[in-house]
Amino acid sequence: MGDDDSEWRKLPTDDKCVHKVWKARLAGYEEATNLFKKQTNEKSPEFGKYLGLMKKFVTDNNAIAQEKGLEAVLAFVENAADAKKTAGEVIPGIVTKVLNARPKTKEKGVEICMMYIEIERQDIVQEEIMKGFFQQTTQGGLSLHTSSHRGAKMLW
Repeated sequence: MGDDDSEWRKLPTDDKCVHKVWKARLAGYEEATNLFKKQTNEKSPEFGKYLGLMKKFVTDNNAIAQEKGLEAVLAFVENAADAKKTAGEVIPGIVTKVLNARPKTKEKGVEICMMYIEIERQDIVQEEIMKGFFQQTTQGGLSLHTSSHRGAKMLW
C-alpha cells in the first residue's frame, strides 16, 4: 500500500481528482479547493482544466471524498468566470446524490445551489430541483423543497 500511495501522490491535481483510489481523489479535491481559492484572475486557465470534472466531484461514491469534492465545487463556482458552464452537470448530481445525503453534505449542496443562483443560473437550479421533486423519496423531496424555498427567498 505504501508504494501505491506514493505513486498517486506524484500525479498532477486534476489526475488525482479522477483516480480510482478514494484517498487520491480526496487529496486531489483538497488541492483543487486551495488552487481555486488562490487564483487572482477569474479567467485563469487553471479553471479550464476542471470544467469537465465538476460532476465527478459532486457524485463521488466515497462520502468523505464527496464532501471535499463539494468544497472544491463551491470554491470553483465562487471564483471561476466559467462556472456558469458547469451548472447543467453539477445541479443534477446535487439533486440525485447530495440533497438526500448526510446533513453536512446536504448543507454544502444547498450552498452550491445558492451560489449558482447568485451567478444567475437559477433557471437550471429550478428546473433540476423540480425534476427532483418527482423523482425523489419523501425525505429527499423535503430537502429539495427546503432548497427551492431558500432559493426563492434569495431571488425576491
